[in-house]
Amino acid sequence: MNWPERYKRFKKHYGLTNKKVAELIGNTEDSVRVITRSDESFPAWAKLAIIIFEREHIDKE
Repeated sequence: MNWPERYKRFKKHYGLTNKKVAELIGNTEDSVRVITRSDESFPAWAKLAIIIFEREHIDKE
């Protein structure tokens, strides 16, 4: 599973949208959408959130 797919699973679990993520991190919805749509541009802050989420929720299933 690539980073964008993992990000979608993360958002779904927490009931988040790109708009809400943008509000939380002080960015625009379009910016969040653009930087999270490919592995090449995927941001470190999102990788960290996903890794923590997966360790806490997915790995325990």
